[in-house]
Amino acid sequence: MRNRTAQEPSDRLAEDRTGPEADRRDDLDFIESESVHLALTSPPYWTLKEYRRSDGQLGSVTDYEAFVRELDRVWSHCFRALIPGGRLIVVVGDVCLSRRKNGGRHTVVPLHASIQEHCRSLGFDNLAPIIWHKIANAVYEVENGGGGFLGKPYEPNAVIKNDIEFILMQRKPGGYRTPELAARVLSVVSAENHQRWFQQIWTGVTGASTKDHPAPYPLELAERLIRMFSFVGDTILDPFMGTGTTNLAASRWGRNSIGVEVDSHYFGSAYKRLAEATTDFFSETQISAITPPSPASHAGA
Repeated sequence: MRNRTAQEPSDRLAEDRTGPEADRRDDLDFIESESVHLALTSPPYWTLKEYRRSDGQLGSVTDYEAFVRELDRVWSHCFRALIPGGRLIVVVGDVCLSRRKNGGRHTVVPLHASIQEHCRSLGFDNLAPIIWHKIANAVYEVENGGGGFLGKPYEPNAVIKNDIEFILMQRKPGGYRTPELAARVLSVVSAENHQRWFQQIWTGVTGASTKDHPAPYPLELAERLIRMFSFVGDTILDPFMGTGTTNLAASRWGRNSIGVEVDSHYFGSAYKRLAEATTDFFSETQISAITPPSPASHAGA
């Protein structure tokens, strides 16, 4: 059943409870082609962080190449759903494998580079990324092999801590649109913020609490990116919704949004979070929960 609202802004949350892993990726096809202006998400960090066990959970795919191929299915749907000239923005960190967990070898799996290269193969134009100096993850990375000492303390060959994440910019080929004047005026970014945001190194944005989700990204980050790369009234898609940070940011700044989540617990948390945030008397935001069709319906049954 698909419940939709015409009132803006709106948040459409899709809880994917159907089928095996491969089929679940295809449930994104309920999103209309060329109906999304910006896709903003943070995918699972492969095996770096422990996610809840649920059907279709990409964090449970242990083979890296298989994991990246499953991500490709999501990026393909994003490409189809985006308008020409629309962007896919991916917030992601590389994966540090400690010697203890990797047969005595310390290595960093370049997840950001894999996503960039695979998105290029899918037809996206790769643009300059933003480097987010996320100091808040230092303790976690040290515990998981991203820092500390290799050999004796203060001698050569220590490991460099993984203190950054990448904000990847992928653009679907197409021209640049000119929204109506009202949308342009309402979407203006102040000169101070424009100068601070449109640069390649970001500092001062701290990581979000991991209390409700193992790999959240901060609301400030989502709000900033949505304001930078969309207009009031646009539709934002997050195919890895988690606890609904992207959707909440979109609602706060007058954008519509679609969020897709495979885990019922995270979906419930996101729905509750958005419902509580939009109970203001003056809020016109409406939330719709959508259950995509079963795999049988995809086959024409």
